[in-house]
Amino acid sequence: TKVIGAGAEGLTLSSTSLTVANGLTLTDGNVTLASGHGIDFSATANGSGSMSSELLDDYEEGTWTPTYTGSSGNPTITYDALTAGYYTKIGRFVFIIGRIRTDACSGGGGTLQVSGLPFTVNSNSYTSGGGVVSNDFGSNQPHSTMSVPNSTVLYLVYGNYSLNATSNLQDGTNKNQIQFSMFYMV
Repeated sequence: TKVIGAGAEGLTLSSTSLTVANGLTLTDGNVTLASGHGIDFSATANGSGSMSSELLDDYEEGTWTPTYTGSSGNPTITYDALTAGYYTKIGRFVFIIGRIRTDACSGGGGTLQVSGLPFTVNSNSYTSGGGVVSNDFGSNQPHSTMSVPNSTVLYLVYGNYSLNATSNLQDGTNKNQIQFSMFYMV
């Protein structure tokens, strides 16, 4: 059914859809979509790869609290006020930035982890990338990150793909500082 009336040219209404020709302008408010639905880009040209979806169905921004943990025992840590994390999720990709700095640290065991990622990492692979600026570690300053599949943790990497251990942390004020950014798939 075509909608008739001043300014309604190009509108078609059925019992299940509304078609708008020549663009849509929203002067106030938000467009709200039902859960599981999104913006469909299937009218665009496909890339040369194997496409799995052309539906943008999720967007979210927020904060998270990064913490140091150990794979076989958590260290006891006092964090300073600069510790914080922020994220943006677009579709199945999560982009994070964060900063951790400690004022006291002792104990723990195993591989050093940054825990508390806002979403669980995809279980199929180590689909991540990111860099780290670090200082005041006891040894082995980390330079990059690697997410752990099917978890909410990431590893800190130094040298040629070596993983930091909790023993690389040192006690003291303003120590074990990292500033990092990375992306991963959910």
